[in-house]
Amino acid sequence: MKLVVKKQAIEQDLEDTGVHPQALEDTAPSTAWLEVFSDDEGRDAGIWQCSPGKYRLERASDELCYILQGHWKLFGDNGDDYEVKAGDVLYLRKGWCGTSHVVETVRKVYMAC
Repeated sequence: MKLVVKKQAIEQDLEDTGVHPQALEDTAPSTAWLEVFSDDEGRDAGIWQCSPGKYRLERASDELCYILQGHWKLFGDNGDDYEVKAGDVLYLRKGWCGTSHVVETVRKVYMAC
């Protein structure tokens, strides 16, 4: 079995995926990503980036993220709120719902399953 290696994740070119489909409040955060791994069991990993703006976030799976750059605020429907910046690790639980506010362009490495 081969290992998957992507060096210098902060410098990788990403595929532009356009405006986030759940953008809020007349914001137009644009997203980009690079798939690093995926399988038939619903697991995937990659590098994801989003420009400033707000969007609705509803997690369909668990996701572990390492924030490479940026500033991100998350406001849960249940009243909880979080703020993460470069160097932070975030674990988003399946079923978590709320508002995502990207303050400064965020780039993260993630694994979802």
